[in-house]
Amino acid sequence: MLNTRTVLKENDLYLVGNRHYKIAEGESGLYRRDTRFLSHYEWRLDGERPQHLLQHERYPFWLHEHSANANVGYTMKVGISRDLTVTGHEVRDTLTVTRYLGEGPQVVTLALAADFVDMFEVRGWPGGLGERTVRTQEVPGGVEFSYTAGDGLHSRALVQVSPAAAWDGEKLTWTLTETEAQIQVSVFPLQGDEQPTPGDPAALAAEYDALHGALNLRLSDPLDQQVLDQSIEDLRSLSFQTEQGRFPAAGLPWFVAPFGRDSLIIAMMVKDHMPEMALTVARYLAARQGSKYDKATLEEPGKILHEERIGELTRMGRTPHRPYYATADATPLFVWLVGELSAAHPDIARELRPQWEAALNWCLTDGDPDGDGFIEYTPDESGITNAVWKDSGDSTFTAEGVDISGHVAVVEVQGYAYAAYLAAARMYRLLNDEGQAVEWETRAASLRERFHAAFWWPERGYYVHGLNGDKKPLNVLVSNPAHTLWTGIIPPEFAPQVAATALGSQLWSGWGIRTLGEGEIRYNPVSYHNGSVWPHDTAAAALGMHRYGLNAEAAQVARALFDVARAADDRRLSELLAGFRRESHTPPVPYPAACHPQGWDAAIPLALAHLLRHGQEQQARKLENELA
Repeated sequence: MLNTRTVLKENDLYLVGNRHYKIAEGESGLYRRDTRFLSHYEWRLDGERPQHLLQHERYPFWLHEHSANANVGYTMKVGISRDLTVTGHEVRDTLTVTRYLGEGPQVVTLALAADFVDMFEVRGWPGGLGERTVRTQEVPGGVEFSYTAGDGLHSRALVQVSPAAAWDGEKLTWTLTETEAQIQVSVFPLQGDEQPTPGDPAALAAEYDALHGALNLRLSDPLDQQVLDQSIEDLRSLSFQTEQGRFPAAGLPWFVAPFGRDSLIIAMMVKDHMPEMALTVARYLAARQGSKYDKATLEEPGKILHEERIGELTRMGRTPHRPYYATADATPLFVWLVGELSAAHPDIARELRPQWEAALNWCLTDGDPDGDGFIEYTPDESGITNAVWKDSGDSTFTAEGVDISGHVAVVEVQGYAYAAYLAAARMYRLLNDEGQAVEWETRAASLRERFHAAFWWPERGYYVHGLNGDKKPLNVLVSNPAHTLWTGIIPPEFAPQVAATALGSQLWSGWGIRTLGEGEIRYNPVSYHNGSVWPHDTAAAALGMHRYGLNAEAAQVARALFDVARAADDRRLSELLAGFRRESHTPPVPYPAACHPQGWDAAIPLALAHLLRHGQEQQARKLENELA
């Protein structure tokens, strides 16, 4: 298997294990608030690992499993039925151990260890804090691990068990003599003065079941419906509670944190079906908007954050994520989102007016460092090289294969700015300020005109990736212009050409739009941003095609993305795919290391369901006409 990592999550608590949810090595662990509370959690039966027979994820927070004694052969001696749930406050692990053959006791052990390492250190962040001093003590009903961080924050991993077990410093041991016995383990990851609060898996399951009824979205094909249902469950599972409401995480397992760009794109995709989530994103990011200049975090007045973390390294000032503002696109995206939300929720325009006005001011000032009217970023060798969604260091370059430099204007960010300016005009009109509304409409029209003049690539019937610091166009065939259709900045008469190029043989893989066209310098179908397919990027193009009335093209793209999810056993889209050409009877190739599930991709089926239905209706009408 390419990826045997599995995750159960609820709220900000998540368990990362191998495919049988064992925590024993590498990045596995029980995490909360960017801290690994448990680094070892492993069951043994009579000294051996149980043989796994069946595993079923009932919900994204609930695993049901059957296993048996090792080397079962033709006859099972001991059977184990297991329910493992993560409720947001508690990990609850319930084992029912049944003896079918033989006599004498069964010895069941649970190995435990805790290290309280920061998530960044687990993943290899340079300059970590090293091994922690962890205190371990037996407590009534179990064992407790505790640690006091450098800033004084006290963390505990409290493990309570029933029936009682013997603790030897490394493992808990039960000696079972009954024909059938049940063991229950509860783990409570606690910080500060928090006290253990038992969760309620049944109530949480009822909440998940109610989601589908509340949304009442039905697709005609049962497999498509499974994809849509998984999307809805994953969006709920990815979210975590904040003061503003439930906020969508960018992806599991390493991005259970507020992300500006990612969360804004999720919000844009789900705003019609899950408006409360979209409103939470707008309010949360508004509350953390930049207000000063900080070279370490790249904060600027009016700027919207890129990423926020709360682990020990960040609290101690070892990382800039407190929050970190290294992105050029989140700020116009924020204004666009608030404007979109104001159509159905007009009070949000008034509530967040200071924040979206400050964001607009950033777009015209710090967001445009050379004053040419385009939003730009400057590659940062000490941080994120490319401050846009294609943020890897090798993703943006000239036609000759030279990395960009200076103040770089990327195509889709100008589209976000255009959408933001029109959103501002609508909100000013909503607030009865006609003068400002006209001013921002004029600014949007001017940007569209200048954008087309500077970015249009007539030889390809397409737009360039961006403008280098010397203002020369980056004549490289990439997916970004197709993505930019979503924003509306492309003049209507040029949209069909953009769609046709995106669906041409160099960019269209059959599963989605390649990030970089076949034949281009640096093309590699298994690169991160130079030939792979990112479903969210392709989905944005589909939404853009629909915006311009290119409904057949939009339906084609939506169909392909649903097919990608249908090909997966869990009916989930991968964060990205290899850019290999689609072949009959051959599934898409997932990228070896990616989030799963990922926030953007969880939002896609919900965002594209109407395009899929539209395409099916068109096909039905076409068939009727042919039969007639």
